[in-house]
Order: sequence, then C-alpha cells, then structure tokens
Amino acid sequence: MSDTAPRIGIFLMAHGAPESTDDIPEYLKQIRGGKESTPETIQIIRDRYEQIGGSSPLREITAELADRLEKFLNQDGPQFKVYVGMRNWSPYIRDEVKRMKEDGIEKVIALCLAPQFSTWSTKLYFNAFKDALKDCGGENIDVHFVASWANHPLLIDAFAEKYREALEKLNGESVYTIFTAHSIPSESIELGDPYDQEFNKTVELLVDRVKPNNWYQAYQSQGMIPVPWLGPTVESVLDKISRVGSKTVLIVPVGFVCDHVEILFDIDI
Repeated sequence: MSDTAPRIGIFLMAHGAPESTDDIPEYLKQIRGGKESTPETIQIIRDRYEQIGGSSPLREITAELADRLEKFLNQDGPQFKVYVGMRNWSPYIRDEVKRMKEDGIEKVIALCLAPQFSTWSTKLYFNAFKDALKDCGGENIDVHFVASWANHPLLIDAFAEKYREALEKLNGESVYTIFTAHSIPSESIELGDPYDQEFNKTVELLVDRVKPNNWYQAYQSQGMIPVPWLGPTVESVLDKISRVGSKTVLIVPVGFVCDHVEILFDIDI
C-alpha cells in the first residue's frame, strides 16, 4: 500500500434487494438461510416488485451515497475509503470486507443504514461483518461499530427538511402525520430488544422540531412468518384517521434512509 492510500474505511451495511424479478427466488433463499420459498410466496414478492417497476433502487441509491460520502470526507486528501456491503444480496458484506482487507485498511467505522438499533437488523449485520473479518484473516483491523444513530442531530435535520418540503406540497391542508418504522416480532421487545425505544427517540426529536398538529406512530412491513408483530399497523392507523373524516395523511418512514420496496410498495402502493 502506498503512503497516500486511504487507511480508514467507512463500511455501510444494508439489507440488499433483488435487481430483477428473476432474482427473487434466490434472494428469498438468502433471507431464509438457504430454505426454499413456496411458489406462492415467490409470486407474491414478484408481484410487488413488478408494481414498483421490476427492481429495487436500493443498491443504486446506496452506491451513490457511498460515492458522495467518500468525496466529502476526502476534501483534504485521500484518507478514507467508503465500502458498501449487503447482508442478503450483492455486493455481499463478506466480499466487501475481503476487498477492504486487500486494500490495506487499518481502521474501519462500520454502521448499518437503519438508524434504530435492533437485534433483528443491526446485530445481524454486525455479526455478518465479524464473521467476514474472521474468514479473511482481518481480525487485526481496528473496528468501531456505530450501533445506533437514531437521535443524531443531522439525521433529525434531514428528516425535518424532507417533512417541511412535503408539507409545502400539501398547500396548508389539515394534515395527519404517521411516523413509521419496520415492524419486528413482538417477542423481541419482551426479550429486551430496545427497538421500540429507538423508534421513540427519533420520533420525539422530530416531533419537537416540526411540531405536527396531529400525529401517530405505526409499524409497517410486517413479515410473513406467523407470529405477533409490533403494532399498531399503518393500515389500522389510517382506518382511525379516516373515521375522524380526514383525507390528507403524510407518512414519514423514519426507519429508512432511502427508497426500496418497503417504501415504494408497502407505503406508496
């Protein structure tokens, strides 16, 4: 490695998503730990992706984010290199960790692109990262994990900016706001997962900043496994709002930082 090569890595992790409907069977197999999905399940997911245009923009958006972040960090010279690894699709965490080691990175800051910590998301990403380090002999790399950034002021700034832009488009109509995050199985909270408190942190700070007149919190994108999931659901809150006669609802998915199927289908459609 040359003296001018970056020695600090920033490693961004996301869920991963299929980039064509033909990828869906293999993608679901990845999510389910190698277990095949039924033809019915594959068709349900295929239908969702077809309705949003046939693919997810997650990888493309995240790659652009990484590129812009790297340029921003290196304004004073090439100190940082930004990597993107996905847990359930390419580019896989394991492959990008190996590449990072081969690049000679000595220190790395690793974070999950979901601001709220959960054992169902963040912890699984970090475990995949640690396994990848072990597999490629990179245990000597100094790693700092950012477990939660749910209440980071700049995150709240970004959400507040988007919220105000959306309000302007509604031309002062009477608006009900629903703040959402991805649901997880309810049992996780009983077992000590702080995810609901993490969600609350983000919403409390954002509400204090934008001061919505009428607002709710709800969980979206409940999974297909037959267990109780955290609620209330977005659908049940929409029903509640409709009963009071309101027709204007602004949904703010604060558990996500970019568009993918859980925004474009679960919310928009």
